[in-house]
Amino acid sequence: AMAAPTRQPLARSALLFTCFLNLLSLQMNALSISPSLHLQRIQSRHHDSSCLFAKKKIKSAKQAKTSGFGGKAIEPCPCASGLVYMKCCGKLHNDSAAFAKATPEQIVRARYSAYAKRQIDFIIASTHPLNSNFMSDIEHWKKTIEMNCYDNFELTSCEIINVSQQNDGDKATVQFVANMIQRHSREKTAFMETSTFERAGEHIRDGAWLYKSGEIQDPPERQEESRNSESEESTITGDESSL
Repeated sequence: AMAAPTRQPLARSALLFTCFLNLLSLQMNALSISPSLHLQRIQSRHHDSSCLFAKKKIKSAKQAKTSGFGGKAIEPCPCASGLVYMKCCGKLHNDSAAFAKATPEQIVRARYSAYAKRQIDFIIASTHPLNSNFMSDIEHWKKTIEMNCYDNFELTSCEIINVSQQNDGDKATVQFVANMIQRHSREKTAFMETSTFERAGEHIRDGAWLYKSGEIQDPPERQEESRNSESEESTITGDESSL
């Protein structure tokens, strides 16, 4: 009668000890698995964030690609060459290598477009150091150009009349007509200029053609009108004298 109660506590103790061992085993397993699970979660999050970043990059690249449409990518060049701005004068405005390889005619067009687009840095960069308007004080020069940048006019086209180059290859002249419209009155006007270009050396703008001087004249149409007017006046004067 006294032996049974003794075996029950022993059995109960054995059961508790077994439960303790099972619980300890579970904790040990949890501790051994937890780091790998944690690492997997970190790797998974890193992969997700990388994918998200890649998607953002792709999206921004698409936006950058399409943002030009309706803008400079299809905008006609102010010089009226028939090309879009970024494939014409825009190349010279934004690429010094393209500027260095450009012909005098291309630089005339680019300078015309630079006034239309207010690309003042290009106007300065394409001016010969021996030009009478050249200034060593670049900031003051910029302000001077800003005040005289044809803001009251729409520059509509640059018409090339003649291009000539001397045999030594370091001097060229370009005759062109600059057409424009007065913004308020909508009156069309134009002037003709014969520009002289020279290279200042390979160490200056990589040997690019630079604007040295210009001679302003009336455009051919206005010269023709002037000649006709003088002819009419001389005819009237001759008739009066014969009277």
